[in-house]
Amino acid sequence: MEELMGRLGINANFSFPLIFASLIWVRLLAIMTVVPFLFGKPVPKTVRIGASMVLAAFAYKYLLPAVPPPVTEDMILLSMLYLKEAFFGLVIGFAAGLIFYGFEAAGQMIDAQRGMSIARILIPELGTQSSIFGTMLFQLAVVTYLTIGGHLLFLNAVYESYQILPVFDFPAVGTGLMPLMDFFMVLTAKIFVLAVQIAAPVIIAILIADIILGVANRIAPQINVWELGFNVKGYLGVLAIFWAITMVVEQMEHYGIQSVKELGGVIELLKRGF
Repeated sequence: MEELMGRLGINANFSFPLIFASLIWVRLLAIMTVVPFLFGKPVPKTVRIGASMVLAAFAYKYLLPAVPPPVTEDMILLSMLYLKEAFFGLVIGFAAGLIFYGFEAAGQMIDAQRGMSIARILIPELGTQSSIFGTMLFQLAVVTYLTIGGHLLFLNAVYESYQILPVFDFPAVGTGLMPLMDFFMVLTAKIFVLAVQIAAPVIIAILIADIILGVANRIAPQINVWELGFNVKGYLGVLAIFWAITMVVEQMEHYGIQSVKELGGVIELLKRGF
């Protein structure tokens, strides 16, 4: 095509726009594959690919440099650029979606204490099954995140990542992956603490119920505490979680905004290189 345009006397370079747009698209597609609040696994792949192309088209207009840099024709270097963008997208998407798995873990803790962990329900966004409260808290976290505009803040952070991590630049080499791994270990620990905090009201309520039932069994051994305990803990867990539902929503609002801020740390670590 470029040769044909050259014969017509028109100086046109189509390789840069195509490669530049495709590199933007690869990062967005990798992000959309991981994050649970934009598209889930039940969404057809064609829809996800098309939506990521639309977002890439919007980003292309704002990220296009005034003076296009020279584009390498080395297939190995181009392949490395695409792999780098896919890796960046997966890391950013995983960091953004980690908080939702914390809420799911809290729900699984609650159902384990209620003795209802065997009951499983499908989580549409993940395409996997979880416990009843695990699914409910996961869906509540997604709805709350979208309500407070977390997805808009996330997309803004993604577009800013292209300014910090240009698509044609390779990260520095020498620091290794340990700083990034340490960051994710700290982030995972925070998510685990969040899960325990959310499940704490139910765990404490069921612990008190177990103590009362244990005392009742000592006082009146003829009472079938084992069978009674399933009913008491089942209903008590439901009442406790709905009593603390406002706290759960407030935690999601706080940690949802905080998770977007944490993306800045992830992007800075990616900029430092490996």
